[in-house]
Amino acid sequence: MFGVAHGIPSVFLTKVIASTKPDFIWIDVEHGMFNRLTLHDAIHAAQHHSEGKTMVIVRVPKGDEISLTTALDAGAAGIMIPHCESAEEVQALIKEMYYPPMGHRSFSPWTFTPGISSASLYQNDLFNIETSNRHVAVIAQIESVKGVENVDAIAAVPGVSALMFGPGDFMTDAGLPLKLGGIPHPVFADALEKFAAAGKKNNIPLMGAAQQLELIPMLLEQGYRLIITAFDVWNIAGMVYEGLAKGKQYVKDIALPMRESNGSAIEKNGTAIEAKGSAIESNGAAVEANGTTKAA
Repeated sequence: MFGVAHGIPSVFLTKVIASTKPDFIWIDVEHGMFNRLTLHDAIHAAQHHSEGKTMVIVRVPKGDEISLTTALDAGAAGIMIPHCESAEEVQALIKEMYYPPMGHRSFSPWTFTPGISSASLYQNDLFNIETSNRHVAVIAQIESVKGVENVDAIAAVPGVSALMFGPGDFMTDAGLPLKLGGIPHPVFADALEKFAAAGKKNNIPLMGAAQQLELIPMLLEQGYRLIITAFDVWNIAGMVYEGLAKGKQYVKDIALPMRESNGSAIEKNGTAIEAKGSAIESNGAAVEANGTTKAA
């Protein structure tokens, strides 16, 4: 499955992204500036404008019950838990996402709920409780040294649907220089190896980003099945930058021959002026000679 990371809090942009029908849109509430209403409307917009072909995964700040409740009530297909460090805390957080008897999620009477009418897809689940308990995915994100140490136990928690690695936070937590690309630090490479091994051992897929699309085959071989191929901020900025850079280069490429051509024209004009000056001098001499003749 391939998807788009969505960090710009704009429902209009959600509609644009969803119209391309990616397999999923990953909405980041931890670092993106989504308020409660924007998040709710963005999830609905993604479902509508993708014609039901796009699932929404929401990363909520750890311990943010309001964002979690909003995402679930709006119909998010998956919840990402950042900064997971132990199996016990993941078990506790999972209980927040499911209705009883699996957890203690609260039922909201104020949201549009699939299953509310006889025309619904969920006619035997009037308030979408059983369906939600079966279909909400939980993605545990590993972002620290402690998280890597416990990744195998975290992956084994019942209800965890996938794992995602957080490279930036892991590097800072491990005291490594923050960088993207290049040869990975041995500590970082070892962490990624343990992360991938935990997914394979527990038969759950990995989620990650292809910073370069050429890396997709390698990610697939390593067990990644949810791959982010675009980030709204980076891709928009990159597209704008590339367009401006190409435009400026075209101007430079065209302007140089023009300057050379103008220089030749100036030289030619200079020669013409010199020739005209010589003609004027010649005419002046002729006038003087003519005057002398008349005087004689």
